[in-house]
Amino acid sequence: MKLKLIIIGLVISLGINAIEVTNRSHNRYAINIGEMAITDHYLSNQEYSGLTLGLEASHSDFYKTSDSIVSWLVYDHWRYGRLINASYSAMIQYIGGNAGFASYYNWHPTTGLKLMAGGAIDIYGAFKNQSRNVNNPASGDIQINLMASVAAQYKLTWNKWALSFDYMASTPLIGGMFVPEMGQSYYEIYLNLPQSLNDVIHFTSFHNRQGIKGNLSINFVLPTVTLSVGMTHNHQWWQANHMNFYLKEFSGQVGIALNLGIIKE
Repeated sequence: MKLKLIIIGLVISLGINAIEVTNRSHNRYAINIGEMAITDHYLSNQEYSGLTLGLEASHSDFYKTSDSIVSWLVYDHWRYGRLINASYSAMIQYIGGNAGFASYYNWHPTTGLKLMAGGAIDIYGAFKNQSRNVNNPASGDIQINLMASVAAQYKLTWNKWALSFDYMASTPLIGGMFVPEMGQSYYEIYLNLPQSLNDVIHFTSFHNRQGIKGNLSINFVLPTVTLSVGMTHNHQWWQANHMNFYLKEFSGQVGIALNLGIIKE
């Protein structure tokens, strides 16, 4: 376990040390408002759904030595939701987020069109607290995944003005996640460390972790800033310890970007 953590830390630190912020950097900030639905069999067999509010930020640029071919992206996305079950008998408060580091190969098959393909190290965490008076009223999600990611952008330009259409999608490949056994309390896990880690830490791949996340945006590129509107869809499923979990989101988005030099022919 210690060796795995050391390897993950080295990979992340090497990636961060290789990046350099330049005047081509792309710094984007956005607000998301939409709907979320979750199922967490550790807490309840019912689905909980409701409104969610999210904030996200991303920072990207080309690697210094890549000659504008390979780019990096650092991102984080945090959201809060108040979710009600179908029978309106209980509520779950959800606080969660993703943060990650990605690299992409960029190429331009034709004028105005850019395609990107690469991967990301994504860390997901969430805390869920339900209103029912039960032995285990809360649960937490912790996951780290290696993601495959693709993106496409088409841009129309007029002098110093531009309009771009962007779509980015990602899916998990392999990773690890924390899932306790049914009825197992977090205090019980703590008392039995480190032996209890064998029951709550799970390797993930296509057999027990599936998902797709996508973002579609329309960007109005002005001389100094870029304004964007769009939508995000996020569907994630995972299974462990004979329990099923899923997270579904659909939200609208408005955002602003600064120093958008990374969008170029």
